[in-house]
Parts: sequence; C-alpha cells; structure tokens
Amino acid sequence: MLLSHYPEIEKELALIEEFIYKNVRSRNRLLNETVSEIVQSGGKRLRPAFVILASQFGKYNRKKVIPAAAAIEILHTATLVHDDIIDRTKFRRGRVTISEKFGVDMAVYVGDYLYTKAVLLLAGNVPEKRLGILAKGIKAICEGEVDQYQHKYSIETSVFTYLKRIGRKTAVLFSSACALGADIAKCPEKISRSLVKFGFYYGMAFQIKDDINNYTKAQYEEDKPVGNDILEGIITLPVILGLRLKPELRDILQSFLDKRGDIDGEDAASVVELIKKSGGIEQSRSLLNKYIEKAIKELENLPDNEYKKAFERIIMAL
Repeated sequence: MLLSHYPEIEKELALIEEFIYKNVRSRNRLLNETVSEIVQSGGKRLRPAFVILASQFGKYNRKKVIPAAAAIEILHTATLVHDDIIDRTKFRRGRVTISEKFGVDMAVYVGDYLYTKAVLLLAGNVPEKRLGILAKGIKAICEGEVDQYQHKYSIETSVFTYLKRIGRKTAVLFSSACALGADIAKCPEKISRSLVKFGFYYGMAFQIKDDINNYTKAQYEEDKPVGNDILEGIITLPVILGLRLKPELRDILQSFLDKRGDIDGEDAASVVELIKKSGGIEQSRSLLNKYIEKAIKELENLPDNEYKKAFERIIMAL
C-alpha cells in the first residue's frame, strides 16, 4: 500500500472503511447483501485518502472528514457499478459483478442506491456551496462516460477528445476529493487551489497510466485480458498517438473495429501487437510524465510536511 509509511493515514482509512460498511446498510436483505459485497471487495481507496491528506493542510476535523471521504468512495463505487452495466463486465476485483450476478435492473438500483447514500452523507457534512461543486463533478463524470460511449469504435477520436473525456470521467473525482478535504479544513485559498489542481493532474496521469497498462501488462487486470479497451471499442491515447505515427494502420484497425467485438483471439492478439509496436505507448508515457510534472509543481506551493511527502510518494508511484 502506498500509504504504509503513514500509519496515521492508514488508521483514518480503516475508520472510513468501517464507516462505509455501517452507512450503506439497508433493511432490504437483497440490497444489503449486494451492497455489502461491493464494499468488501476492496480497492485502493485513493480518493478518500486524498480527502484525508488535503484536509491535513488546514484544521483537521475527523467528524467531518470521515463521512465526506466515505461519501467520495461510495460515489466512486456507484460509478463502477454503472460502468459494469455499460461495459457488460463479468468480473471486477476477482468477484462476479452485480449486473452479471443479479441482472442489469438490480445493478441500476444498487448504483442509484449508492449515489443516494453518498449525497446524504455529504448533505450532513458539507456546506451547500461545496455540494453544488460536487454535483457538477458528478455531472462531469456522467458526461465523460456518455462521451466514451459515443466514441466507441470510432477511429476518429482525437487527443483533445480523449483528454476531455478522462478529465471528466476520472480526474474530476480526484480533484473534488482534494477540494472537499481543503474546504472542510478551511485551508487558505492558495493552498486549496494547488490541492485541487494537484488532484486533477494526478487523475489525468492516473488514467493515462491505466490506459498504457492495458497494452503493456502481462495481465491488465484480474479477469481482463491485455488490450481489453480496443476489444471493447474504446479508443485510448496509445491508439490515437500510434495512428498519428503510423497512419498505415488505420485501415487494419478500422476493419477490426467494424467487427464490433465479433473476433477471435488470434485477430485480437495481432491488433494489440500492432498497437504496441506503433510507438503510441512511448508517446503516451511522455504525456503521462508531463501531467506528473504538473502535479509535482503544484505540490511546491504546499508547506513541507509528511502529508506533502505522502502526495509525492503517490504521484511518483505512477
């Protein structure tokens, strides 16, 4: 765990874990069973960690930070449940997804239930002004997901479109987590601004790294094959930049995408190999490093303490 050097933060995360479990419970047996299973499936818990760390640059208020950080994680979990419906994902973190196990209808209800729980937790602990900002964040996430859906199987996806999409679907929640922590702790405006920008740049780097991993790791994720994105028609940065370098791949890739997933393993492996050799992955790493540099630059505006070092450790782990 990235924060294993910071027992105080790990202690707060343990409290958040307990808080989440208690606050997502339902009187409905089936709903309670499904939600509890999702919560117990784990995850990096980076977004609540960002709320905690950001709040350490002001006056730390555990009574407000724990519910707010829990709400951010519940909100993130809700987006995953809905993502699994859209992507028809069968497994996540080694477990059968809600949509696969109980069907799409139940998964929609579970996702909506989690969204509601997150909003209720925020309503009791966050000023009205900040609630509006978070609502805009949720709106941006939805827009990012719809944008990804619209551009599925589209070889014409541009770098600008891609960056705008990941800014909405990934970076905005990290940015909101930092904004929330800073707001609760009443951080000075200059520090709050840098924390929010850091969260955004980290989120951009985080997603680019994930999209690179999709083509470079021996096994991208548990139960997900290498090149899973292109198999589902999702055009990410390594493909976009690879086509810039080798336009001759356009016809091959277009023919592959036109099959809409109706392909055999050999065809898939061949296309993934072409993408890996296109040079797009190397150029993607260059852009990844630029966002890492931007994030580190924002950290320079923060006072030197162990929490700044924790943020440095997290960004340098990408």
